[in-house]
Amino acid sequence: MKKIYLTLLAIVAFAAIKAATYTITISGLTYAPPTLTVNVGDVVTIQASSLHPLNQVSAATWSASGSTTVSGGWGSQTADYTFTASVVGDIYYVCQNHVSMGMKGMITVLNPTGIAQNTFSFQNLNVFPNPAKDKITVSLSSEKATNATFKLFSITGAEVSTLILNQSLNSGENKIELALPTLSNGNYILEITSESKKVSKKITVVN
Repeated sequence: MKKIYLTLLAIVAFAAIKAATYTITISGLTYAPPTLTVNVGDVVTIQASSLHPLNQVSAATWSASGSTTVSGGWGSQTADYTFTASVVGDIYYVCQNHVSMGMKGMITVLNPTGIAQNTFSFQNLNVFPNPAKDKITVSLSSEKATNATFKLFSITGAEVSTLILNQSLNSGENKIELALPTLSNGNYILEITSESKKVSKKITVVN
């Protein structure tokens, strides 16, 4: 019995070590980042206030830029809301007052499949020039060699363009030059995905 108890304690302790903490902030009339991928057990805080009430909504309501809260969700919050991701799937949320202006976000919750999922990360992500016109250079460091896909999204979360698929990244520092498609002036989200890792950066396009 004692052996089983110690084993359970070890599992709980290991899970606690693996859990990550994320904060989604408010930047003007956008959430930063607007899309986020986490694992079950990770802790997420989303900023909210009386000026920017936070509503959890359904996928259909989110797509329609509505603000009706989803049944069984966290409802509407007017202060920073913190929760632990416990169910695999997508979580959709909006600013009740500004969803019509594109202020909404999405969190994808994954089920950890093993230690390898958390054995590397992207760091020191930078994009320049920013504002950009027809091309950007992305610099980032990776803890291991991997392949990554670079996509561009509108500030509301709609996919605009796949800039490059399965770009080889070296362990350590990387610099990748990417050509931008013809875009309207405004803000966009560059998203870099590799295996279960996803990072994003807001860029501004000025023609």
